[in-house]
Amino acid sequence: MDYIQNIFTTVAEIIDIIGVIILLFGFSKLLIKYLITEIKNIKNTPIRLLQSIRCEIGIYLLLALDFLIASDIIHTVTELSQEQLIELSVMIVLRTAIGYFLGKEVEEIEKSKTD
Repeated sequence: MDYIQNIFTTVAEIIDIIGVIILLFGFSKLLIKYLITEIKNIKNTPIRLLQSIRCEIGIYLLLALDFLIASDIIHTVTELSQEQLIELSVMIVLRTAIGYFLGKEVEEIEKSKTD
């Protein structure tokens, strides 16, 4: 049983790392894109370009949140304590709320691009 628990714990940690890598990659990529946009348009940065960058970073955040939630679920399954279950519930509610509102914002930005 300990062997299986160790496997699940390792898998959860790998998923955590993947989530963080996605966050760092998205942030780095879009920071560079933002800086290039600012340098090219030093006098007047187009709002649409900034909205596009915000939309892209929102997508990376949502993807990373999905990985982190999956990892939290695996961690909780391996450590079935009431405290862990409460902590997981709070984290899922918070991350789901963030994901929901971030998703809405991304939709609005995408919709404004097509208008």
